[in-house]
This record gives sequence, structure tokens and C-alpha cells, in this order.
Amino acid sequence: MGKTTFSSRGPKSHPARIRNHVAAGDLHRAAARAMRALGPDNRSSIGLWGAVLDELRDLTGRQRRALIRAVADRFGSAGDVLEERGRILALCCRLAEGAGDDALAPLAAERRRALDDLARLRLTSDIERLHVLVETELAEGRAPAPAVVAVIRRSALHPACGEEVRRLATRLTEPVLNVGEEWAEQALRDATGPAWRALLTHITTAASARPTTRWDRQARALVDTLGAEHVRETVLPWLTLVGRPRTLPLKPRVWEPDINHAYDPCNATALRGLAGLLSLLPPHPGTVRALGALAETSLEPVTGIGPRSPKVATAAVHALTRTEGDPAHTELTRLAAVVTHKTTARLVHRALQARATAL
Repeated sequence: MGKTTFSSRGPKSHPARIRNHVAAGDLHRAAARAMRALGPDNRSSIGLWGAVLDELRDLTGRQRRALIRAVADRFGSAGDVLEERGRILALCCRLAEGAGDDALAPLAAERRRALDDLARLRLTSDIERLHVLVETELAEGRAPAPAVVAVIRRSALHPACGEEVRRLATRLTEPVLNVGEEWAEQALRDATGPAWRALLTHITTAASARPTTRWDRQARALVDTLGAEHVRETVLPWLTLVGRPRTLPLKPRVWEPDINHAYDPCNATALRGLAGLLSLLPPHPGTVRALGALAETSLEPVTGIGPRSPKVATAAVHALTRTEGDPAHTELTRLAAVVTHKTTARLVHRALQARATAL
């Protein structure tokens, strides 16, 4: 069966025109048409990605190499715009499939440069293109830098993210936490050995502020393996680092809020897990102080965002409500006097009322 003939009008004409340019041997016009189809002004570019690639898969290795050179020639007009450079590189990476092992060799430095720039973003609207660069690195036997892993994971949380990026994020299991925050990097240095790695992995699964019974059961088993006292002595210093300036500052776009003073959203989930974990340990004054401080730090205002992370604050308060003894009660009383965030304040007051009723 032959290929579908596209209309001469509208975005669907791009694959047909690419086919015609290639047939005529005009690879520079084919490259220009492919880049236009995948450009930022084309609202249908995500859907066209597969259609454009279909037109290119039937090319010979020689044609692909020539088209890679034609596409790469566009770097001169791309300047420092990461998304444009990323689209050029992504298309070249796809063209290189079946074109020979060394087809991308001249573009290796450009790919690394694009990945370095990608690592400084919170996320990118063109992640559907740039994730191809990460896949190419993996295919060539190189693990992406931890900061690149972090931006892929953050992008995978975005509602508009595609399934390919989400699948890639699930493949990138190292490091367990996202780098760029001092507390997370200290945790990665301290948590050596398979048992600690299992514990770090578990805290990243804290999907809610109030842990489930199943989550608690698995956490207790991990604590029993490591020793409750050892876990407490290791974890509490991490929490003193929460909220410090990022070790790898991100480059905010003009429309983005003060992202460098916000929590990394992936690490925020891990902080909720740490709060739940601490509530399972034997009561200790240091633990309740750390949980109270975590709640306050998480409610500090960030320009353009509001409170840094009410969800983490809620998890810290829930952990305090699950901790027995006078120190926990005293910490909740202190929070009741200083917390102004309405939802968190109501949670603190309900916890105090419940304790008063239980007396």
C-alpha cells in the first residue's frame, strides 16, 4: 500500500512537501520544510513529528547523512535559542537511526552543549524534542548528567507532557533524588548501601501528606533494617538544609516565578516522605523541632508562587500529630501561634483540639 497523499494546504502538507524535495534532490529545502513543521509556531507540530519521520525513514543511509548536514547547517541561524537548537539536534538524532554509527559524530559537541543548557531549566515547553537528545546519549552508552535527569523528571510532572517523556523519566532511576538542592545532595552522599537507597526510593513515593497503612508498613521494615536511632541521626541533619539556596541555580524564563526559592517538585514529594518516616520513629525532641521547622520553611513566601510548599507543611504537621509526647504538643502549640497559612493553621488547631479531647 502506498503512502497517504496529503492535501496541499495546512500543516499536513509538510510531509508531502518534504517527500517532493527529497525526490528532487533538494535536501536543503527538505530540511527547511522539516524544521518548519516542527517549529514553535506550528500548533500541530507534536502530531507532525511522527508524520515527518515517516517520510524520512525510507531514505538511504547516504541521503540521511546528506540531510543531517543540511539540517545542521541551520545552527548558524539558531543562535543561543535552546529550543531551536534542540529541534535541529533532535531531528538529526532521528535521521541518524540507520545512517551509520558515526553519522552524529560531528554534532556530539552541540548535543552536549544543548544538554548542559537544558540542565539549567526548571522545565521546557519543547521537552518533546529535547528528550530525544537524552535517549541518544543513553543509546550511545552514556548516562545523562544528574541535572539533566532532574529537568526530565520535572517536565514529566507537567500536565502537557507526553508519554514518551514520562516513560523516559521512569527509566532514569539514578540519582534517586534530584540534584540542585543542598539537602538532597547531602542525602545522596549519606545514604550509602542498598538499604539506604531503598529508603530514599521509598520516600519518593509519598503521594499524599498522610501516609497510607501500606506505606507505613514498608517504611517500618526499612527502618528496622537500618536501625531507628541510626535513621534519626542521619536524617535530621538533612532537614536543617531544606530551604537553602540552590546548589545549581536555574535560569528562569521571563514568565516564570522565583523558581530558585521554590522546592524542586520531585524532591518536595521526598520531603513529605521524610516527614512521614520521622513520625514512625520513637519520639525525640530533635525530631519534633525538625518537623516544626520544616513546616515553617515550607510556608515561607516565594515571589510569584506564594507559600513555598503547603503540601510539605501539611505533611510535617501530620507527622507531628502522629508523634506522641509533650514535645510534639509543645511544637504544635508554637506553630499555632506563628502559622498564618489558613489551611495549615486549621490543621494545627484541629490537632491540638484532638489532643485536648484525648486527655
